[in-house]
Amino acid sequence: MAGIFIFIVLPLVLIGLSFWMRPLVGKDLGNGDPFGGSLSARGMFGGHGLEPDETEKVPEETEPVKFDLEGLQPRSNMDSG
Repeated sequence: MAGIFIFIVLPLVLIGLSFWMRPLVGKDLGNGDPFGGSLSARGMFGGHGLEPDETEKVPEETEPVKFDLEGLQPRSNMDSG
């Protein structure tokens, strides 16, 4: 009986209650950032109002890795039975 209440009745009641409740704080009518990137970048205390630094794209200086496996001996198949 408790399982029915916890896993069926309580979630349905909470979902129904969520449609009835109103938010305690109004919507933030900011600059219309659809993904909230600037809102999260401002943090708790607001932004500093400066433009972001322009960065240059620097390519990575990597070389392809070559594996030398000729010195290894092949593994033997061991049956564990």
